[in-house]
Amino acid sequence: MKRKFAAVAIASAAVLGLGSMAYAGTTLENIGTVDFADSWIDGTNLLEKQDSSGNYGIADMNGNLLTSNSYARVGYDSGYGLITVTVNPEDGINGTGVVTMSGQEIVPCSYGEIDIENEHWIEAIVLKAATADQYDYESWFNDNYYLIDHVDFYYVDDDGAASMAGSLTRDLYKDCRAYGRYINIESRADGSVTAYDGTWTPVETPEPLKYLYDDAPGASDEIVSYYENGQYGLKDAQGNVIIGPTYGYISTFEGDYVEVTNDLESGEVSGLIDKTGAVVVPVEYEDIDKAYYAPATAQNGYSSYAYNNYGYFAVVKDNKLGYVDEAGNVTCDFTIAKDNCDNYGASATYTDMGGALHLLAADGTDTDISQYNSVYPLDGGSGMYYKVTDADYNTGVIDWHGNVIAEVKYNNVDLSGDGQYLLLQAEYGAPCELVKLTYTPDAAAPAAAETEADAAAPAAEAPAADAPAAEDAAGADLSSVAALIDSAITLAGSDAAGNKDAIISVLNKAAEAVAQSRPEIKTVIDSAIGLMGSDTIDGTAVASVLNGAKALLG
Repeated sequence: MKRKFAAVAIASAAVLGLGSMAYAGTTLENIGTVDFADSWIDGTNLLEKQDSSGNYGIADMNGNLLTSNSYARVGYDSGYGLITVTVNPEDGINGTGVVTMSGQEIVPCSYGEIDIENEHWIEAIVLKAATADQYDYESWFNDNYYLIDHVDFYYVDDDGAASMAGSLTRDLYKDCRAYGRYINIESRADGSVTAYDGTWTPVETPEPLKYLYDDAPGASDEIVSYYENGQYGLKDAQGNVIIGPTYGYISTFEGDYVEVTNDLESGEVSGLIDKTGAVVVPVEYEDIDKAYYAPATAQNGYSSYAYNNYGYFAVVKDNKLGYVDEAGNVTCDFTIAKDNCDNYGASATYTDMGGALHLLAADGTDTDISQYNSVYPLDGGSGMYYKVTDADYNTGVIDWHGNVIAEVKYNNVDLSGDGQYLLLQAEYGAPCELVKLTYTPDAAAPAAAETEADAAAPAAEAPAADAPAAEDAAGADLSSVAALIDSAITLAGSDAAGNKDAIISVLNKAAEAVAQSRPEIKTVIDSAIGLMGSDTIDGTAVASVLNGAKALLG
């Protein structure tokens, strides 16, 4: 499978701006001024720090360098607390490595491509120059071609220390997939699949692994589902029963929660249980709608997808969106058609029949926010905070009730990876104000926020396509495209073949969004769509192509 090779950094997130007031449960604390950076390293609470020579280091919020200023580029958090960094390599190809959040370099900058498979496995690929007649990677930015020379596999232990577990030449390596503490390797020579543990010892299996995507033995460190008497239950890694056969189906854990379903005469219904088997959301809904914009933490499985956002869960009943709390109580009734809603965690947006954009908060507060030129959920904000712009592209922040958190007067705004800190920049190149956000759940929302909700609700069935787009039509805000690409990367990483239709749908939206303003990005996205149409879908190759598309967004 040919892959694109992008020797550029992933673009950083946009710069954030805040105001000085506190509304509806969110209080702001001015921490100080950041004069050495204007954006977070994506998915983290760390910042890039550039020296006079133009090199970068990684710094904390106080400006303390955690690494030397020796990197030409700093990538982004992989979702596993690991960051890719790149130097200018002597051979012009192999200069990428990996550092931890504390700044420790655990993979040297000696590789052309780095794939962080999960919290335990890093695939580090040494590339060499090749020709168009035979290559594994093609540069997005010129006519250079590369072959895999060899692949080193690094194992990361529970303390965050990494060591090279094993190495394979190109003929013995075609692809890999990690499962917990184990990794499956597919041989290019004969197509066989072998599972290895952290000591690079082949794992004995009852029968040889036939597919790269087969679970490696003992891959789950915590909880697995099992099937008995026509129903599914849960066991821990030692085989102890957590709950007996209870449900028609148990999905895959997303952080602390897993969706369960039952088949009843009225149709299939879904709910959520936790790792103890306790019911969190009653098994009575058509769907449990997880959101994408949560902080990527160990608690939610290093994924920006999450069911629980500020104590609320989005659910669907009678094809309408509503919310319940952690006790299963309905907090927002089912009045708005799910097909007319975009759920972002603790809130959703929808359009009424008049074309006005609304925020529907999980506590039932409905707010008309059509006065803004664009509205977009902030990464890591769990639907609690949105970036907004006016007609002059001034930027601010509102909360889930539409209250102004940052006045709409800044150059841009940026939320930290944990969703708790904002960077505020008045104008390009200026120092940023650093502000901490604290949300208090029991603070009451202003009554005025619901004044137009009743009038808007009957119009909820209007198709979303008839309403103006929340994003500026000229494509000034590319963060929505980045979010779509991230979603496709996540789906491709979990099960590319099984998620084929969803991935293609997401990528078509992304391609359409950049078709006029950034046709070169559309070309890359179309390439990924083409890969999804192949008979044998390579999720790793698709993700690699899409990471190249993200790089171009910068």
